[in-house]
This record gives sequence, C-alpha cells and structure tokens, in this order.
Amino acid sequence: MSAEISTAANSTGNSTIDTLFLGAPADVQGQAGIQLRAFVLNIAVNLSLFTAAILLFFLLKSSAIGRRIYQPKNYLVQDRLRVEAVPTNPITWLRRIFSIRDDELILKCGLDGYFFIRFLRAIIIIFVPLMIIVVTVLLPINYNKGKGNNPRVTPDGERGRWDVAGLDTLSWQNIDPAKTHRYWAHAACAILVVSWALYRIYVEKVNFIDVRQRFLTSPEHRLKASAKTILVTNIPSEYRSKEALEALYDVFVDNDDRSRLTVWVNRNYKSLRTLVARRGSLRHALEKEELRILRLINKNHRNGHHAALGANQTAEKTYPDLPLLDDEHGMYFMQVRKLLARAFDQDCSEETQLWRNYLKSSTASQLSLIRGKDEDWQPASVFKFWTSGEKRKAPKIAWLRSEVARLTIRIDALLTRLDDEELFPKQNSAFIQFDRQMAAHMACSLVSHNKAGRMSPRFLEVAPHEVIWANMGVTSWGRFIRTCIALVLFAGMLLLWSIPTGIFTSLSQLASLSYSVSWLAWLGRWPHWILGLISGPLSSILLALLIQLVVPALTRKLAVLVGAPTRSKRELITQDFYFTFLFIELVLLTAVSASVVKIVPLIIDDPVGIPNLLATNIPTSANYFFNYLIVQSLGFSGSILFQYLRILYITLIWPWFTQTPREEAWLQTTIPHQMWGNVYSLFTNFAVIAYRHNYYYVQRNKVDTHGLLFNNALKQLFAGIYVMEIALIGLFLLVRDVQENVACKSQAIVVIILLILTAAAHFVMERHLRPLYEFLPVTVEDSAVDAERRAFITRDDDCETPPERPEHEKYTSSADAAGSETSPAKTLDGSSAIPEQEKSMSTTAHNARSALTRLRRETTARITEMQIHLPELPNISRRREVADQLSAAIAGYPDELTDLSPDERAAQLKAAFQDPVTREPAPVVWIPQDPAGVSEDALRQARKYGRYLQYSNAGAYLTAKNKCEVTQPAPDTRPDWLLDWVL
Repeated sequence: MSAEISTAANSTGNSTIDTLFLGAPADVQGQAGIQLRAFVLNIAVNLSLFTAAILLFFLLKSSAIGRRIYQPKNYLVQDRLRVEAVPTNPITWLRRIFSIRDDELILKCGLDGYFFIRFLRAIIIIFVPLMIIVVTVLLPINYNKGKGNNPRVTPDGERGRWDVAGLDTLSWQNIDPAKTHRYWAHAACAILVVSWALYRIYVEKVNFIDVRQRFLTSPEHRLKASAKTILVTNIPSEYRSKEALEALYDVFVDNDDRSRLTVWVNRNYKSLRTLVARRGSLRHALEKEELRILRLINKNHRNGHHAALGANQTAEKTYPDLPLLDDEHGMYFMQVRKLLARAFDQDCSEETQLWRNYLKSSTASQLSLIRGKDEDWQPASVFKFWTSGEKRKAPKIAWLRSEVARLTIRIDALLTRLDDEELFPKQNSAFIQFDRQMAAHMACSLVSHNKAGRMSPRFLEVAPHEVIWANMGVTSWGRFIRTCIALVLFAGMLLLWSIPTGIFTSLSQLASLSYSVSWLAWLGRWPHWILGLISGPLSSILLALLIQLVVPALTRKLAVLVGAPTRSKRELITQDFYFTFLFIELVLLTAVSASVVKIVPLIIDDPVGIPNLLATNIPTSANYFFNYLIVQSLGFSGSILFQYLRILYITLIWPWFTQTPREEAWLQTTIPHQMWGNVYSLFTNFAVIAYRHNYYYVQRNKVDTHGLLFNNALKQLFAGIYVMEIALIGLFLLVRDVQENVACKSQAIVVIILLILTAAAHFVMERHLRPLYEFLPVTVEDSAVDAERRAFITRDDDCETPPERPEHEKYTSSADAAGSETSPAKTLDGSSAIPEQEKSMSTTAHNARSALTRLRRETTARITEMQIHLPELPNISRRREVADQLSAAIAGYPDELTDLSPDERAAQLKAAFQDPVTREPAPVVWIPQDPAGVSEDALRQARKYGRYLQYSNAGAYLTAKNKCEVTQPAPDTRPDWLLDWVL
C-alpha cells in the first residue's frame, strides 16, 4: 500500500512543464485532446505562411505586377478616388495604414468598408480586456492543483489518473471535484463577459446610427438619385401606371405637385435582354475569330511571307448604306434584311479580303449552315439530323459578322416599341423618385395600401447599378415559394457539408482515436510530429478551405433565388445564410463531432459515468477552435494581403488563354469589388492591417448597404452570447463532486437568470433603436437642408454651356442615328411610332441613348488625343507607361454629374431607373492594330454591313509576341460607366 502511495505521490509531483508539454503517460495521453505539440506546430506553420506572405508582398508591391494587384486605386480609378502610392518603407506603410482618417476611409471605401474596419475594432475592444481577465484569473484557477496534477480517487478509495493532459490542464475540466467552489469564478467571469459585451454592442449601435445618419444627410449624398428614390413591389394591377402612382404618392410632395415626382413602372424586357445577351456572345466569338486569323497572318508576315496587294485590294470601296427601320414587320425591315443577305454573300465570296492571301481555305474556320424557316442561315447541328433545308458552307467569320448585324437590326426594331404592352408587359414593381430625401423616407415608412401584403416590401437607397432586374417581377407568392425552395437547398448544403466537416474535425482528435478505436490502433505507431501536423494545421486549413471557397458563392445564389431585388439586399440575405451556415457547421457541428469521436467509445465502456464523461470531454472541443483561429488570424490574414489567387490567375492561368483586346482591357482595368455578405461573418482581428490596406489601396465598393451589414453583424454577436450562456448552464449541471452529486446548481441558476436578463436587454435595445436603423428622423431634415445650402450656394450648373463637340467616328445604333436626337423614331407616314398617350419609355430610352452618343464622341476625342503607341521595348518602364496611358484614358471618362451638360444630365437622370437593356449601346468589334494591316482591312470589309456592324482598332495593338496590348477601355464602353457610383 505504501508503495502505491509513493508511486502516486511521485506521479503527482511531476513538474508543471512536463505535464503541460509532454502530457501524461501514454494511456492518459491517448485519451487527451489536442496536445501542445500540435498546437505549437500549428502556430509555427501558419506563422511561416504569414511571414512568407508579408515578405513577398513587400518584394512585389512596387513592381509592375505588384502595382496592378496591390495598389490599382493609385491609377485605375477616377481622380477623386485615387490614392497615393504605397510607401516603400514598411514602417511608413504601417504608419500610413493606421493614420487613415475616418472621413477619408468613408470617401474611398464607402460606409460598408468603414464599418467593417469599425467592426474589427469593436471586436478587439470587446475581447482583449476579457482575454486579459481570463488569462490572469481563470487559467491559474483551472490549472493550480487540478486533475492533471492530482491522482484520481474513486468513492471506493481506488486511485488512478484523470483523463486530462496537455492543453486540457488549462481548461474547465481540470478543476478537481473536491474544489468545485472554484466554478464561481467562471460564473462571475460569465457575468462580466456578458455585461461588457452588451455595453459595447449598445455603444457601437448608437455610433452606427449617428455615422449613418450623418452620411445619408450629407449634401453630397442627398444629391444622388438613389437618396430620393424608393422601390415599391407587389403593386396591384390598378396601380401599375405612371398616373395612378403619381396620384397615390403626390401627398408627399409640396402642394400635391405631381411634376415633382418621377415614376418608372418596370416592364418585362426578357425577350430584349435575351437578344442583347446573344449578340454579346456572338460579338465575343467574332473578336476571338478575328484575333485568331490576325495572329496566324502576322506570324507568317514576320517570317517574311508578305502578300502582294493588288490595286483592287488597297482601293477604298464604297458600299450602299443600309436604311433605318422603325418596325420589325415594316417595309424598311424587309429591305434591310435583303441588303444584309447581299452583304453576307459578298463576305463569303469576295476574294479581295486580305486574310485570303495569307491563309488557305482549310486554315480558316468553315461552318456548315442551313437556312431556317425565317430565311436566316444558322449552323447545322449533328443532333438535328432530321432538319431539312438549303445548306451551304461559309467562313465562320462571315457568318458571325452577318449574325451580329442581324441581331442589331432586330434589337433596334424592338427599341422603338418599348411601350408595347404585348411585347413587354408591365411588372408589379416601380421606382418612384421624389423631390427631396425626407419625402422618400416618409413614403417608404408609411403603409401604402389598405390590404395586407400589397405594395410591400418597399426599399430605400436603391442605386440603379445595384438593381437585379430579373427579380423585378417576383410576386409575393412567388417570393414565398422561392424562399421555401432556397431553405430546402440550404438544408441540403448543411447536410452535404456536414460529412467532410465531421471528418476534418475528427482528424483533430487523431491521437485519441488511435487509442480509443481499436481498428485505428495502427495510427499509434506513427511519429508524433506527423500526428501533430495532421491534428493541428492540416485539419484546420482543410476546414477553412471547405467553408470559404465555395459556400459564399452558393449562399449568394440562394439570396438571388429568394428574390432579392437589389445587390445590397442580396448581400444582407447572403450574410444571414452564411452566418447560419458557419454557426451550424463551424460551431455546433464541430463542437459535437470533436467530442463524439472520444465520448462514444467511453460511454460504451462506462455507461453509468455519462455526466462525468460529458463534463470532461465536451470542453476539449475548444482546442480545435484554437487551431482554427490560428489559421484564420495568421494564414488567412497573410493570404488577404498577398492575394496569391489573383497572382496565380494573372501570371500563370490567364496567359494560357486567348486574350482579345476586350478581355485584356477587362483584366487590366477591373478593380476587385468587395462582396460584403461573406466578410462580416468570417473575420479575424489580426487581419485589420490587411483589410485596411486592401480597402484603401485595392478594392472598390460597388455594392454598399450603407452600414446595414454592420448592424446585422452586431445582432449576430448575440447568437454567440446565448450559446455561451446555454452551454455554461449545461456544463454547470454536469459538474459532479467527489460523491457524484451535482455540485454547481447555484452557478447554473445564476447563469439562467443572466440568460433571461440578456434576452430582456436585447429586446429593449432592439425596440429602442430599430426605428433609427434604416429611416431618417424628421429632426435631421432642417440641419441637412442648411448644410446643403451652405455647400452648394455658389453652384449653378444650369448656367454652364456645353463645349463644342468635334465630329468623330460614330458608334451608334440605328435607332439613335435616326432623325432628331431628341425625338423618337418616325414611321413611313411621318407619325410617331409610339402611342401619344404612352411614349415615356421609348422617348426616355431614345433620349438617353442620344445623350450617350454625344458623350461618346466627346470622350473618344479626348482619349484619341492622348493615345501614343510606344515602341516595343521589353522592359518594366514600358509596361508602366502603357499602364499610365490606360490610367489617363480612364480619367477621360466623366465621373461626376457636373461633368455633363444640362441636357445630358437631364437625359441620364430621366432614364436612371429604367432597365439598362433599353439603353444598351450598339456593340463594337474591337480588334488590335497589327503590322500586316489585317485589322485595317477588316474595318473596310465591315462597312458593307453599314451601321449595323461597327469595327474599331483604336487603343489596341498586337505585339511582336502576338499578345494584345491595350491603352484604353473598349470603344463601346458606356461613357457614363463611372457615373454608376454617383447616382
């Protein structure tokens, strides 16, 4: 007996360091959680990845590729949004990152970007003080004279060892049953944690309301069209007209003056949108085919194979211009169709085309065509072998040219019939713009219809570029059915993802499984460092990739399926979906699966000791979260700053694909847009530096909820508080003393009371602050009007005189080129093609297209003056000069409404909330200039199709390596594309 006591005393007297780092002997260590070696290995691996990412960032940030990836807002945005270059000195860079003022951050990044940084700051303020308290109070209480340092004595007097080792000696389950009074420290800390978190959440909500109201009532924001416009859905049929809606909402404007209201009743333009999308895909295919032929010819040209040009090839040919049309079934339409068929036949048989002198007929792509019922040639399909009709072979490039021109003719015919009720029926939604911001908030906050569900929901702050037009016709029943389908799909996602989540979580308990599961005993023969690598960094990294790569995109699709009318609302729904997914998969399922793999075998062996088993093993799942948080805080933060996926895409993946000038311009000019719905739900405090750098220097904020995502994130923090309280109640009730009695009833009652008080505080807080989340109070209107008057008292845009516009090549659709630039198209008898009582849609769209045409001429003139084709020198300075030219071209586009003339501005604002497909510019086939002169010949050949097929080689060049180089955006880029952010 004395020998046993001596042995027990010796084991009890093991040093603290041995117990913590090495754990207990093998039998106890096998039942322990993740040991310190896996924890330390996880820190080492992720710290190495973080350090490598930081070093590579500083090495690349000043290079040509680094400038494009790490500081595009230094040169690829309009002047008012440009930022200074990233400092070369790391200390200076850090100082600049943390010295960015709040107002500057809001201007450059929007409210969502500012509030996300604010959210990270709030989390740090909440958890850093609590961490200090936990480390200094709870860890010593948990560790000192706990189970890991004392032998286990059963009620029968038998001695043994507790199943606690490694990191578990610092946690809840290490408290000895003889010292259960120590759990009062946990209860006290819980009260402190909840009280401090509730206070900080309330402070942040009050600050959110103040900052949001000041931003929404700022003079610059009040001028935007979106600030005074609401979206009304579920409109009954009797109110689906401009006149009816004006009569209903004129009570919100002075003197019931309906001229102060602008109403857009949405229509179903699905058929027109389908044609436009089809034309866009064919335009893309035509550009790729033109580039393929152009590259083949220039390769032969550089090898010394020059084609002899005859007089008939170099002479300028004139082609009869195709007439305009106003009706898809009229005389003009049939005449244009005949002339188009003649141009196609010429394109197929004309031997004067330059590419025919370089390439054999077998080299050029040929298509087998069949004439359809509508007399149009379409590619013959092997899957439709039963189709009969006239057949022929034609060059692919000729058919693509003809098809783009044919679709342009059809689209232009439909653009004159936008108010046709049979072609484009009205939908149950409308945009209503008021003369002042407060009227919009009042109209949105008050009930509009006497029947439940009618003319609801309504949405504020709807920017035109954020509208999801495909969801404008969703009915209330349709939205309900869509929501049910989305929830079923979401439940399927949870079930599908639960399998790999459970597997990856089980990997974190690999050491325990090797001892507790007999058929996994062979794992015990593996080296400890391999088990630590799998249990620590590998399992955590795999889980992080599993829930971050695909899930955000899927939840965003579900948000659109639900019927989100705008991209802002889509991000809010995405945030809810993604948070729910993370909460279930990453918190609940991970906690359960990390414990189940250990508990089930133990319950089978000792079913009587279930309470003790649960109390001892459930807290060990926290060890897995330690490893996951390390992956997020170090590895994830480094990847955010380094952006390895974009580097791989731009440097390795993209060069393997055929880049047309349009694709190359998209790659060089597109700035990453932050999608916020999946960012707030998944964050790390260590990523503050990376996020501040990216939002200030790299990313743009195209979708802005004006801080509503921040408020959602604060509300979601309550889920963590409630789960903590419920878990504490359960754990307190599972604690047993030496006599196996419940030892912490009092602590459990205290936490139950705390749970009730938390719910009450939550209810009162939301009821008190909810009205201020979205709507502006009337008390801010007078001060906002005074601020607006002071800011713009000297501005009088209506006195401006538009500058004289030079005549340049016109990239217009036929509907825009017809007749007056301010009146709709005319029919043969000279009457209006639009009914007199309902001409708003077509007239507005026509005027907007005409304004865009005039604006494009002016923009093209500015860009053409600055275009200089640099000599091909393979050095970094050339790449930077080309990028500077692209930057200057972007700066040539208007980015403020004040950059437009009064007529142009009025036309844009009048059509701001009309479906953009009605203002779609005619496409321009963009090909690069080349030494062999093939692109110039293609421009000449395209003229046979008249205004229905436009070619351009401006600002695009073919280099000696047959790569495309661009110094401007595509010629058919809408000249008002930068104005989306100011409407």
